[in-house]
Amino acid sequence: MLDTMFGFSFPMEPWEPFGHGSLQLAPFGFLVGIGIVLGTIIAGRRARMLGLSERVVADVALWAVIPGFIGAHLVHQLAYFPHELVDHMVNGQLVPGEPLRIFMIWKGISSFGGFIGGTLGVLYYFRRHKELPFLPYADSIVFGFAFAWIFGRLGCTTAFDHPGSVTDFFMGMTYGGDSLDRNGISLHGKVIHNLGWYEALWSMAMAAFFWSQRKVPHVKGWYLIVFVLAYMPFRFMLDFLREVDVRYGLTPGQWFAIVLLGLGILLMVKANKKRDLLVPDGVPKYEWWPKGEADMYRKEQGGAVVGKDAPIALGKGKKGAKP
Repeated sequence: MLDTMFGFSFPMEPWEPFGHGSLQLAPFGFLVGIGIVLGTIIAGRRARMLGLSERVVADVALWAVIPGFIGAHLVHQLAYFPHELVDHMVNGQLVPGEPLRIFMIWKGISSFGGFIGGTLGVLYYFRRHKELPFLPYADSIVFGFAFAWIFGRLGCTTAFDHPGSVTDFFMGMTYGGDSLDRNGISLHGKVIHNLGWYEALWSMAMAAFFWSQRKVPHVKGWYLIVFVLAYMPFRFMLDFLREVDVRYGLTPGQWFAIVLLGLGILLMVKANKKRDLLVPDGVPKYEWWPKGEADMYRKEQGGAVVGKDAPIALGKGKKGAKP
C-alpha cells in the first residue's frame, strides 16, 4: 500500500520541532499555513499579469481566509457533527454535549464551509468597494487558490480526516484513526481510501492546467467557473467512497456540491453572454484599482494622476474590457 511503500503512518503525529513536548507542530496546520502563504503570493502575481492591484488581492485574501475558517468550523460542527453539541449516546453510554464547541474553530473544519465562509467574506469586501470589479479579482484569487489547495489537501492526507471504504487499491493507506464505517464497525488498522490524498492529486492536476492557461485570454470569471465545474462533480463522486458523514442518502459535501455546481453553471451562462475578455498582458488597468493607489502608482511611474479624463489602459477583447 502507498503509505507502507514510503514508510508513512497516518494520521501523522504532531512534530516537536525543538525537541520539547510542550511545543508541537501539527503537519496539517503546517501544510495549510504554507498553502495560504503560497496561494496569496501566486494570486498577487496573477493579479499583476492581469493589470490588477496586488494590494487588493492581499486584502481580499484576508477577507477570504478569516471568514473561511469561521465558516469551515460552523459547517463542520452543524452539518457533520451536530450531535456533539448536545447529550448523545456512544456505544450505549451517554456522552454530555459540549455546546461551546461551536466557538472552538480549532476543533474541526469543513472544506465546503471554508468555501462558503470565504466567499461571503469576499463578497462583503466587494460590496464595500463597489468601484472594484469582482470577477477579475476572483479569477486571480482562484488561480492562486488552486495551488494553495494542494497543500490544504496534503494536510488532510496527513490527518487522514477523510477516511474512505476498505480497499486493495495500491493507493490505499492503513488507517490509524478511530472512525467507524457505515455499519458501525471500526476502520482502525484497515487499508482504506484516503480521500484527502485523491483530492491533493486532483489539485495538482488543476493547478498544472491553470498554469498552462496563464497566458491565454479568457472571459471574466473563467478560472472561477472552471474550478467550480471541475471540482463539484469530482467531489460528488469521490464522496461515494466515504464511510462516514452520510446524511439523507448523501454526505453533506455531496449536497453542497449539487448546489454549488448549479451556481457555477449559472455563472458560466452569464459570463458567456457578456464575453468580456481578460488579457494577461501585464498592462495596469487603473480603473480597476482603488483610486488613491492608482494615483500613487501613476506618480511613481511618472504619469498623470488618474482623473476623469485620464487615459485608461485596457486589455483587448471582443467588446473591450469594461470596468
